[in-house]
Amino acid sequence: MNTKLHAGVAFAALLLPASAFAQSTGSTDFESEDIVVTGSRTDNGVDGIKIPDGPKARVVLDQEFLAKQTPGNTVLDALNIVPGVNFTQSDPFGSSGGNIRIRGFDGNRVSLTFDGFPLNDSGNYAIYSNQQLDPELVDEINVNLGATDIDSPTASAAGGTINYRTLIPSETLSATMVASYGDFDFHRVFGLIETGNLTSFGTRAFLSASTASNDKFRGPGEIRKQQFNAGIYQPLGDNGDFIRVSGHYNENRNNFYRAVSVGDMRTLFGTGVIPANASASPANPIRIDLNEQQFETVNNFENNEFCNRPTPVRGTAQNEAQGDAANCSNYYGIRVNPSNTGNIRANSRFTLSDKLTLTLDGSYQYTLAHGGGTSTLAENSARANGGLTTSAGVDFNGDGDVLDTVRFFSPNITNTNRYTGIASLRYDITEDQRVRVAYTYDNANHRQTGEWGNLFSNGMPEDIFSGRNGRPVLTADGFTISQRDRESTALLNQVSGEYIGRFFDRAFTLQVGLRAPFFKRDLQTNCPIEARGSGFAYCTSEPLTSLRIIAPDAVVPTTGATPYYAPFATTYKYDAILPNAGFTYNFVDTNVSMFGSYAKGFSAPRTDNLYRAPFIGVQPEKTDSFDLGLRYNSRMVQSQLTGWYIKYKNRIVSSFDFDQGISFDRNIGAVDSYGFDGTVTVRPTTWLGLTAIASYTHTELLSNVQTTGTAVAQTKGKAVPETPEWQFGGRAEFNYGPVNVGVQGKWVDERFLTDLNDVVVGAYTLVDLDARFSLEQYGLAKTNLSLNVRNLFNERYFGNISTQVDASSGNPNLSVGYPRTVIGSIKFGF
Repeated sequence: MNTKLHAGVAFAALLLPASAFAQSTGSTDFESEDIVVTGSRTDNGVDGIKIPDGPKARVVLDQEFLAKQTPGNTVLDALNIVPGVNFTQSDPFGSSGGNIRIRGFDGNRVSLTFDGFPLNDSGNYAIYSNQQLDPELVDEINVNLGATDIDSPTASAAGGTINYRTLIPSETLSATMVASYGDFDFHRVFGLIETGNLTSFGTRAFLSASTASNDKFRGPGEIRKQQFNAGIYQPLGDNGDFIRVSGHYNENRNNFYRAVSVGDMRTLFGTGVIPANASASPANPIRIDLNEQQFETVNNFENNEFCNRPTPVRGTAQNEAQGDAANCSNYYGIRVNPSNTGNIRANSRFTLSDKLTLTLDGSYQYTLAHGGGTSTLAENSARANGGLTTSAGVDFNGDGDVLDTVRFFSPNITNTNRYTGIASLRYDITEDQRVRVAYTYDNANHRQTGEWGNLFSNGMPEDIFSGRNGRPVLTADGFTISQRDRESTALLNQVSGEYIGRFFDRAFTLQVGLRAPFFKRDLQTNCPIEARGSGFAYCTSEPLTSLRIIAPDAVVPTTGATPYYAPFATTYKYDAILPNAGFTYNFVDTNVSMFGSYAKGFSAPRTDNLYRAPFIGVQPEKTDSFDLGLRYNSRMVQSQLTGWYIKYKNRIVSSFDFDQGISFDRNIGAVDSYGFDGTVTVRPTTWLGLTAIASYTHTELLSNVQTTGTAVAQTKGKAVPETPEWQFGGRAEFNYGPVNVGVQGKWVDERFLTDLNDVVVGAYTLVDLDARFSLEQYGLAKTNLSLNVRNLFNERYFGNISTQVDASSGNPNLSVGYPRTVIGSIKFGF
């Protein structure tokens, strides 16, 4: 018998803080009664995995599941237990970045939100997995596999959403400390204090801090991270209203792992192992599938431990672009990824009447980050002289002459200030029907510079944020040399509406909505832009007359001196009408339900692409996404099987340039994709829990791609790169007294590295183990010892990959996957 809890609106509101399955407070509030109605089946989940009974294909992981994962790891890694999702990362601890794919969508196309607020980069929509909230503070993380909520504050969510929500402070005083130690000198300490009720009307707060560090598992360098969080929660009466204010600050100081390119491996092993690009074809692709000895060689291919800069000598020329000094471009000290990120978030809910509810969310976010890199410059060059064209040059290295070519720290620096607001008004027509309207505002000022800075004699930067915060590099006329100097504002104004109704004794639920984003990018670059080739900025105080400046609408010359566009400012506007609809049907007297949904997605072009010329005709990407599935959920079982189809138009693909530390976009036209996702979690006894997942993803490019000049890559009919066709995985969990042991693994199919499918990397299997021993029997109820082993069987594989159009026009990069890693922890609590 399928017993349902028919609760009124007021009772539903009481459960809002514990039932945060959606993104914003408004989405959570609007969908709350759905969750309560089927609460006996889905709200508690099984082993920390929940399948909400709504129209969208959605999977939720709560703190019960997250607590068993590696301490301090990015919460995105836990999503590998979700079918259709593949997350790869550069190290076993989650502090070096990673890539996520959902049904073939890359991270730039998936909306990541934190308590309902956007975390994707406002310029290129990138997700920075190493900057996420400490996992101990995550109440739950949920994935919409194909659709967004109607008030999603994003212009990039063509491929679903990921949202995680912070814990609500406990009503009783408590404290938690987790201390971890592991391979590669991994150290981490996390501390949390929850104040309990501070007042008679329920005011409560929390404060946490963490610090972590480890050596790289390959090559020289280390990774350091520290994070601080705080929040205060104030319930308003006893009807679920509240005000909540939270703060977050995260600081990373990372040395990069060196990616290995197809060309690097060809140099290492020869064409007998890695064939020449010219011989690659879709029928006979370059296959990256190395043996143990070859993989060990690649594993040792890393950034240089030392930088041999020449000693400045008056009267002789030192050239840091040649000889041993040229190797300093791969010195680990300048292959860095520092970031300072922080935010302040406010969420609130107010009952205006028995039928009317208002929710208000607002946030401010700050980002300062870059991706490292160096450049060399001749002391007597035109760029060094700047506006003083008669100058003999600038003595950058202080040896008394201007004969030298000197190396400088030249990262691409991004500084973002972002303000977001979401307002939602819900009206209950009856107990079974409700509507809401919402308004979303998101304004991000994106300041991108690249002030050159100086290096110490050993090659280390004088300041981690280069000339922006440290001693800049000045030309003869006092101009600060920079990689780029541009500013953009990304402004989203979005209105939306939604209806939900329950019919046939609440067996059938219909949900329909419409969102209308009005998105604008104001762009300004203060530097000339290369019109041929890279599209990079050339920031200089040289007279523009000394450069080959062409008109904005001129045909770009293919020969002669490099042509440039003069500095320009422009505005792009992208608007859309995006409907979505869905239903659920609960079969009477069973635990079975059917669901289906349709959603139109939208992703506006990214900032980097729009700076290439005064006018770029790239169109927004749009998707039509269809889901149809079945669920069987009970206290013992959580399961879902979904078939899906997605139609892309104007699909834009981004590739990361490891040397420049920035991403570039390309358009590959239309794409069709379809597949299925399946998951089942069952706990047949108290001592055993089992989870199994499987997914199939078929993708097909529907057009060819122009590469350079008149060359066309025959990509029509090929699969989308970086997307595994098949994935299988699962978890087995055993409980015996104070002991809990879990083993989870996943097999990931081979992945293409090019749109032409002429380079492919082999499949891999990762297995992790976690074990905990509770000290409750010794009087320490909240204390345990734990062991986590990543990559238990020491699989040799490639994790993150960076794609290109084809083998001949690009050089795809791969990151070496992390080896077996053991981490031990002790958790104290009271």
